[in-house]
Amino acid sequence: MALLCRVQLAPLDYLTVALYGLVVIGLGLWFSRQQHTTSDYLLAGRSMGWIVVGISQLASLLSAISYLGNPGEAYAHDASYMLFAICGYLSVPIVIALFLNFFYRLQLTSIYEYLEMRFNYAVRVLASLIFIAARLAWMATIVTAISVALEKLIGMDPVVSILGTTIIATAYTLVGGMKAIIWTDVIQFFLFTTGLVWSIAIIVWKDGAAPLVTEVVAAGKLNMWNFSLDPTFRITIWTCVLAGVINGVANLTDQVSMQRYLSTSTLRKAQKAVWLKPVLAIPVLLLTFGLGFSLFGHYQLNPELAVGIETPDQAFPHFILHELKGGLAGLIIAAIFAAAMSSIDSGVHTVSTVCVEDYYRRIINPNASDHRCLMLARTLVLVWGIVIISIALAFVGKDTITGMMVSVVAPFFGCAVGIFILGTGTRRVTSWGVFYGALIGYALVLWTKFGLLKVGDAWYVMPWLLDEETRSSGVTVSKFWLALVSFGGTVVASYLISYCFPRPDPEKLNGLTVWDQG
Repeated sequence: MALLCRVQLAPLDYLTVALYGLVVIGLGLWFSRQQHTTSDYLLAGRSMGWIVVGISQLASLLSAISYLGNPGEAYAHDASYMLFAICGYLSVPIVIALFLNFFYRLQLTSIYEYLEMRFNYAVRVLASLIFIAARLAWMATIVTAISVALEKLIGMDPVVSILGTTIIATAYTLVGGMKAIIWTDVIQFFLFTTGLVWSIAIIVWKDGAAPLVTEVVAAGKLNMWNFSLDPTFRITIWTCVLAGVINGVANLTDQVSMQRYLSTSTLRKAQKAVWLKPVLAIPVLLLTFGLGFSLFGHYQLNPELAVGIETPDQAFPHFILHELKGGLAGLIIAAIFAAAMSSIDSGVHTVSTVCVEDYYRRIINPNASDHRCLMLARTLVLVWGIVIISIALAFVGKDTITGMMVSVVAPFFGCAVGIFILGTGTRRVTSWGVFYGALIGYALVLWTKFGLLKVGDAWYVMPWLLDEETRSSGVTVSKFWLALVSFGGTVVASYLISYCFPRPDPEKLNGLTVWDQG
């Protein structure tokens, strides 16, 4: 490889990375002694405190893509995406009232159990299958992003990076279960934030705060208040308030997040853990964007140091490669590994949970012993780790998997939010109404992405019929609207289709909606 051995890390750098790997493996082995039942393994025996759960839940979403992508976003654009992410936390009261209180009271392990209680098994399967597909694709994306970053940083072969990252994360998850995941995520969170703080501090020390701020303000990087009604505009205030909230609900209520909240010992602690997320996440978000803005100002002030940066996402790795010394490079590389592992551990664990609870216990072997389910959960963690490695290796050097996540897989989370809101918030929506409505909602978002094109002031609904020159001059609806499109399509279609079926039996809704809590 052309980049192999491009830079030599100092012994202290290698020591930092190795120490991190040993610590997380050691934690997995330590907690393995406490994994005696499926409740222990999947939900930490419902014994965790709200502070560590809140930190862990945030860490699971602070992936390597966030670590490298958010600074790249700030480097290339303005602060609009930061506002989009912050607006997502307006959803916290909605999440607690419409989801967490129900799921905790029902003592669920898989949140998709609720969908069968409220609707039917077909809806449960639809939601859980798409969750599995989306989460596997997401994890493979993260591992691939890590391999690209480390190849540029230290010349590490992508195959080695993919194998090392996934094997270590799978290993401590396999033996330590949810407790190992939560506590390693706590360590990873602090490592992640330490790397951000050190990087920003070094840039400020080199260039001074005032010159950096001057460059950032002059370039309009702090702009975020765009009131355009044009849906093709990348991010507007309307995108933030509407689509941002739906995105926030999705991040707070999928199986990865809810499984952590359900591991707390009381509902009150679970509620506190949900409120803790914005308290921690917003400062971390500001740090990632602050780093991106600092890098932009740094390279504007020192253009000779920017030679070699071809894309915005390369700015942070370029900085690590050329300007960090004395063990700091090792700290940042360990933080990149940590960001990846915190997403992989939660992903393989929750996908395994869904497989055990929604398929094995539900239809394959309803009378299975707890020990058999525990062994199956461990086996599936290993299996999904292998699957992630295989997918990541297949997509090394390709951008298609990231595009797939944004355009095809991720928008389904809007459908998922719609399904759950229709379940807890309405009485009239029926099982088959929501099943077909979700399919229509997802079809609508695909049509919005691929079947709508704006050329000048005109909109075309079948752009593939246009000539190539016309198509190339057109723009599509911003990808940041897609979650709202899938959500709205699901809700409206489900409600309308439900009138084709008899009204649900009120007795069967008892305790399953906000209107029927007894």
